[in-house]
Amino acid sequence: MTQEKPLTGIDPTRPWTFEDLLVLPDAEGWRFELFEGTLLVSPIPPIPHGSVVVRLRDILLKQLPESLKAGENFGVLKQDHRSYFVPDLTIFDAEMLESALPALPPSTVSLAIEVVSPGNPANDHVIKRNGYATTGVKEFWIVDPRTQTVTVLTGPTPNGYTLEKVYGSGDLVRAQEPLTVEVPVASLFS
Repeated sequence: MTQEKPLTGIDPTRPWTFEDLLVLPDAEGWRFELFEGTLLVSPIPPIPHGSVVVRLRDILLKQLPESLKAGENFGVLKQDHRSYFVPDLTIFDAEMLESALPALPPSTVSLAIEVVSPGNPANDHVIKRNGYATTGVKEFWIVDPRTQTVTVLTGPTPNGYTLEKVYGSGDLVRAQEPLTVEVPVASLFS
């Protein structure tokens, strides 16, 4: 009797790891992430989503010190390799651009930013909110075009972030140290 095996060679009875992602077949148009060993699959976001990311990136780039860089599609990998996220925008230590690591260690990330996708807002508001905290990312922003708000989360712990502040369209968001950036919320959605 022949035993069937998954095409990827990944054992479906155990939690996923970052190394499992590396052996997946190419799937253009899809983003693969992990939360505590569970595979998250989402489509590449549409242009309106990307427009918010570009506006935010442009504002941040003008304010960042040389020691920090802003980048899209830089993965953040938890030490246990069971959680891996690809923020829409990441502010990280500039020296990491010279690294041969496959993803950013959370200790090198000053800020992770997710723009809420209309098709699955729970990914950003629930899963990634908890995931970035337990991974150890210092500060996490959830930019929500539906409500035109920015939720800033700080104080990561194994149980989630300890501080939350929501900014509306008339507000100016200021990042936590070592960042000294300011972002007018209304400018992200115009």
